[in-house]
Amino acid sequence: MFKLLASLERKRLSRSTNQQNSIFITILKWIGIVYFSILFASLGLGGYFLLEEQPQLGSTPIEIVSRFWIYYIFAELVMRFMLQKLPTANIIPLLILPLKKIEIVRFYVNSRFWSPFNLIQLFFVIPFTVLCLIDGQPVLQVIAWSLGLYLLSLVNNFVYILMESYKKVFFTIATLLILVVAIHYFNLLDITIYTKYILYSIFLYPYLLLVVMALLYLSYRATINYYVKNMYLDQILELKVEQASGKELKWLDNFGTYSSFLKNDFRLIARNKRARTTVFMSIFFMFYGFLVLTPNSDNQYPAFMMILVAFFVSGGFLMLFGQYVPSWDSSYYPFMMTQNITYKDYLKSKWLIIALATAVSSFASVFYIFKSMELFYLIWAMGIFNIGINSYLVLWAGAYMKSPVDLTANKNVFADKNAFNLQVILLSLPKLVLPIVVYFIGNLIYGFWSGFALLIITGILGIFAQKKIFSYIEKIYKEQKYSTLAAFKNK
Repeated sequence: MFKLLASLERKRLSRSTNQQNSIFITILKWIGIVYFSILFASLGLGGYFLLEEQPQLGSTPIEIVSRFWIYYIFAELVMRFMLQKLPTANIIPLLILPLKKIEIVRFYVNSRFWSPFNLIQLFFVIPFTVLCLIDGQPVLQVIAWSLGLYLLSLVNNFVYILMESYKKVFFTIATLLILVVAIHYFNLLDITIYTKYILYSIFLYPYLLLVVMALLYLSYRATINYYVKNMYLDQILELKVEQASGKELKWLDNFGTYSSFLKNDFRLIARNKRARTTVFMSIFFMFYGFLVLTPNSDNQYPAFMMILVAFFVSGGFLMLFGQYVPSWDSSYYPFMMTQNITYKDYLKSKWLIIALATAVSSFASVFYIFKSMELFYLIWAMGIFNIGINSYLVLWAGAYMKSPVDLTANKNVFADKNAFNLQVILLSLPKLVLPIVVYFIGNLIYGFWSGFALLIITGILGIFAQKKIFSYIEKIYKEQKYSTLAAFKNK
């Protein structure tokens, strides 16, 4: 059975136009895997000796890792949420074959054990374990602790899948994460003193490894049961009828010929889970500065971090929503291309909603005045730059992003619900790097204010050059039209 499913999956991947990445993307993907493997191996080898020199944090490296493990596990969960894909399959052809549902589910869920997120952990665990044994630590206790550390990471893998599937799990984990961050940020309590015993107890009492194994089994079974209960052909094909909201959005009529496109986008956001998630995430990015900014010894914030915060605060919606133009419309894109619609009007409407959201984010960031006036000025300057430059880059990159967005992904348990992938990240890099380069060029001339001014001037010039830029982007979309239609039809 395993060989059959593996063969079918291999054929699906080789034939699917949506799964085929360019050689360049594949090479960069493996470079990333190798880089993080080396990084984790370096942490396992060098980290052990560094921790030995920090007796104030704990008596042994194992105790120190156990103490701060809670922060890593939450950070890993966030990274999984952003980058890791759920088990995906074209499930309909499999359901009409004489295969047991439990076997299909087990195959795809078991495949997640071979995820790079899980394998990379070993590059830290194995060297760290070897060094502990060489140092004379008790063999049984060290092996039990190491296995517990790795198995808890696997538990994290299934917790992430359940977060995507159950709202209760998602909100519970999100609430815990917010509480941990808030407690740490405001120095209310050193929770690591207490949470270290979650992991360190396995070292003290190796038989507690059985508890971790039981936890892994329960999370694995919960994932299997969820998919089995929801994997029925009639459920997947059934159209869910909901009462539509009759919001007229008359205020958008002021935008003339673009009003119909804007109304469609606002309805898209209001009615679809995945689109709403992008809005919630962009709101979350508005508070990014409070999570990452810490003053240095001179009570000043590093310039690089401030420009980075300004970018995410003003451009969260631009990155999360804009990067999927025209994929948001993939379900009816072929029909739309048969209508009397010009690419210019279509792209201009997308630019307007991105510009509007960027302006709102910049205005709403007024609370950063209490953090730093310079940061507040940078957010405004970055907002203008995002509207005048990065908004065009987002639309330009969209011409090459041919990944259809399944707006009903929450109905299909094996659909790809993740809003991030490697290709998106690579196409997003120029939008992040360019404003940093522009700011620091200005900063070299006359410090902060010249960098601030150069961002604004560049953004304003981009707004005035809108006609020529849109002509070029429209040309690219026309060139990519038929390949985009083919990709959206072959979901």
